[in-house]
Amino acid sequence: MFRKGFSYSFPIVAGYLPVSMTFGILAVTLGFSKTEAILTSALIFAGSSQFALISILPESFLSGVIIPIILNLRHLVYSSILSQKFEIKKASITAFGLTDEVFATSVNTRGDERFIRGLEAGSYISWVGGTALGVFAGSALSDDAIASALVFSLPALFLVLLLPNLKEYSTLAAFFGGAIALSFHFIGMSSAGILLAGILSPALVMKLRRMMG
Repeated sequence: MFRKGFSYSFPIVAGYLPVSMTFGILAVTLGFSKTEAILTSALIFAGSSQFALISILPESFLSGVIIPIILNLRHLVYSSILSQKFEIKKASITAFGLTDEVFATSVNTRGDERFIRGLEAGSYISWVGGTALGVFAGSALSDDAIASALVFSLPALFLVLLLPNLKEYSTLAAFFGGAIALSFHFIGMSSAGILLAGILSPALVMKLRRMMG
């Protein structure tokens, strides 16, 4: 099952490589050393939180620590769902590699904890490797247009993962979640909107399912 999970990580790898390269380029541009940039990916392994960290930390240490933690609160929901679907024996190891894309792939595929670890291994290697590539080859890829194109690859990956799962109540969850996130984005609270969308949209859909049958 580990090998199956590793092979299933290839679409995630395709999305992670350009984004992690962008992170490596940006981290060095903002004054972080090459070692610090690579260690950030190796020890934190959380895309949006890492971008927030390197952007905010130079201005405020406290905010640089607190905001990434808030951004990752959605993982409490992810871990709760996975623990109900799979028998998790080594929670600390499995939890470390849990990302949005790993979660989305796991809940829609038959497997076990070894499958999840295979997904995580491929994703982790590509994220840390991509960061290192961005750090050392950043000077050749620092053009703003290229960097913008690289960043867009992660939303594109989310869309690819979402489309095959738009069936019945899943479509309603996607609609509610998108509406909530977009509403908060317009009032300048994008991070809070994403967190609330991840919590409220499944809850709303579960309530509708109970009411209808």
